[in-house]
Amino acid sequence: MITSFIPILAVDVLGSVAMVVIALLALYKARTLRELDSDNVVFLYLLWISMGLTVFAVSRSFGHILRQFLILTSNADVWHAISSYTGSVNTVSFMLVGSITLFFNQNWNINEKILFGRKKLEDIHIELMDLNQTLEHKVIERTERLTSSEHKCRRIFEQSLDTIFVTDSEFMILETNPAGIELTGYTRDEMIMRKMTIGSFFASPSEWEIISNKIGSKEYILNEEVELLRPDNESLLVLITGGIDYGAFGCAKTYHFIIKNINEKRQMERQIAQADKLAALGELSAGVAHEINNPLGIILGYTQLLLKQESDDQDDLRIIEKHVKNCKTVVSDLLSFSRKGSSEMSIVDINKVVDGVVKFLSNHSDFRNIEMTLNPFTGDRLNILGNEQELAQVMVNLVINACHAVAGKGNIDITTQKTEQNKILIMVKDNGKGIDRKNLSRIFDPFFTTKPVGQGTGLGLSVGYGIIKRHQGDIRVKSSKGNGTLFTISLPADSTMT
Repeated sequence: MITSFIPILAVDVLGSVAMVVIALLALYKARTLRELDSDNVVFLYLLWISMGLTVFAVSRSFGHILRQFLILTSNADVWHAISSYTGSVNTVSFMLVGSITLFFNQNWNINEKILFGRKKLEDIHIELMDLNQTLEHKVIERTERLTSSEHKCRRIFEQSLDTIFVTDSEFMILETNPAGIELTGYTRDEMIMRKMTIGSFFASPSEWEIISNKIGSKEYILNEEVELLRPDNESLLVLITGGIDYGAFGCAKTYHFIIKNINEKRQMERQIAQADKLAALGELSAGVAHEINNPLGIILGYTQLLLKQESDDQDDLRIIEKHVKNCKTVVSDLLSFSRKGSSEMSIVDINKVVDGVVKFLSNHSDFRNIEMTLNPFTGDRLNILGNEQELAQVMVNLVINACHAVAGKGNIDITTQKTEQNKILIMVKDNGKGIDRKNLSRIFDPFFTTKPVGQGTGLGLSVGYGIIKRHQGDIRVKSSKGNGTLFTISLPADSTMT
């Protein structure tokens, strides 16, 4: 009986030992995995299960070996006494393993949720990274576009040939471009420090009142023609366009103005109109002068014959002679006015012409109390292709007019210059009473004069204008009431000069 029991005993004992060894190896492996990844719930579950199974294996193996030992030593009654205790340990161990399994199921569900949440967070993180990179790219791209746009706008603002003004709600200057500085004659700092408004540049306050009222009612103006006044009292004709800008949210409203200088254009139009008018009047004057000149010559001849005879009508005849000579002078001016380019042209030294006129008029009684100053150009010779006699006639007219303007007592400055554009300038300036602004556009009209009756025919400046135009030149005037007058003649220099 004992012999047949030995294999069973060996299997039971060896199996128990093997179960303990396997349980310990499983516990060691689970502990190693747990150390490799302490956050892994599966490895934690394997560790706990291995510990529970190891306790169960040790308890059960110890109970089996002890049971076989007591039976072989004929102490079966002892085994019966302690078997209930070893069974309790096995039961507790098995319950521990079951509890671990149930607890792990809950942990596994929680872990699954955590992993799912982590996956969503990782996906969101990736999306956020992509969005962040896209946003950074868009910010960089739009910043570059904004910088480029700002640079283009700044270049347009700075390089515009038209004046641009930005003002506040009270029309005080906030910003202007270089063209605005050149047009107005004030620097940007002067405009801001003096708190100048757009109206500060207007020649007439009433014009600014009309413009400001239009902006107030319509919020814009379009191509309004107004007159501006520079610090040197030079008037400019301009077109002004402007409107309101409410700006971005929270920003104060501003006004933007664009001013185009049309002074030269208007002067050109006036010169063309003047030339057309003079041409028409020249045709008429030539015919009238020729028709009147012959009868006047006969009247003057017979009057002078009668004066040679002794009679009581000598005084009456002298009055007739005087007025006939005045009529002859007017006719002569008319003929000069209507003459068209038949005069002989040659090389003329402008300095020589001006010097001759000054010397000639200095000896005249009307110039005794006038200080004439000659400022000739000292560089190259001022040679032009022209008619010396006609140019001298123009100069005489201008200087005599200046003499009348200063009422026989004052200063007359005559200056000659040469510009980089190969133009020769002759400037006649006086400190007389000046010319009313309303008369400036008419002074070159034939028969227009502000002198008293009998002191001028009104043909001097018209004849001079025609002479200068025949010389391919230009004559301009700048004057204001009480501030004197400046006439500037511009003539092309001789192209053969070296």
